[in-house]
Amino acid sequence: MSIRFTDVFYTYNPKTPLEHQALKGINLEIVEGSFVAIVGRTGCGKSTMVQHINALLHPTSGVVTVDDFQNVPEKKKRSKNTKELRQKVGLVFQFPEYQLFEETVEKDVAFGPKNFGKTEEEAMEAAHKALLEVGLGEEFFKRSPFELSGGEKRRAAIAGVLAIGPQYLVVDEPTAGLDPLGSKEMMALFQKVHEAGATIILVTHDMALVKRYCDKVIVVDDGTIAKVTTPDEFFLEDIEKYSLDSPELYKLARFCIAHGADFDMKSIHGVTAFSEAIAKWKGVKHE
Repeated sequence: MSIRFTDVFYTYNPKTPLEHQALKGINLEIVEGSFVAIVGRTGCGKSTMVQHINALLHPTSGVVTVDDFQNVPEKKKRSKNTKELRQKVGLVFQFPEYQLFEETVEKDVAFGPKNFGKTEEEAMEAAHKALLEVGLGEEFFKRSPFELSGGEKRRAAIAGVLAIGPQYLVVDEPTAGLDPLGSKEMMALFQKVHEAGATIILVTHDMALVKRYCDKVIVVDDGTIAKVTTPDEFFLEDIEKYSLDSPELYKLARFCIAHGADFDMKSIHGVTAFSEAIAKWKGVKHE
């Protein structure tokens, strides 16, 4: 099972002065069980692309296939089970806390499961489980979501998506606005969801997250797929041409090479490997 884009084009505001072609012939497969990063400069088409996965947008031409669901331009040819698709594909927007609306946290998180056919009791059970997963204990269940801190609101909003039990989870800049600790905790949560079997699709500008968590990198450039590769291979090249910033470790490694170091960038998989390469270069015994 997988997500597949086949010759997908998408145009905003067609046949108007504001017409803009955001996707230009996307061909791509995202394999079930992977942890994928979608990266690229602002405005390159990343968010437009992922909104096709759960049919928030429909292609101008081409086909997006999610397992047995087909998202196509023609309404009559489009698969009818959109509700099932949106239960299968959870989409966490940037700043998801703006989506909170219910009077209590547990009711807000239970809204999704109820909307997908669960009983009140089943929905509350799913909500409580999801809230505990994101680190919000029983003391938060009856509180108003609007009384929570910014980080707690984001956790509650993400719990609302996890409560429906998505098979694919798309997260768009999930660490935006969070401090380093909050960012680390958020990504640890998504790693846990991935280890439980979900496919994670991470849209981000944070290359350190790509390096640490992802097994594949999809580079979008001006509405096209510029590259599909692994993080290790991706960071070997100059990614600034995509308006992306290399992790500090790779910047330091390139600096050393520019000043005479003769180690192979492919060997730099982390701080330990880098320190060993430096020690070998300098002829120092590495303890």
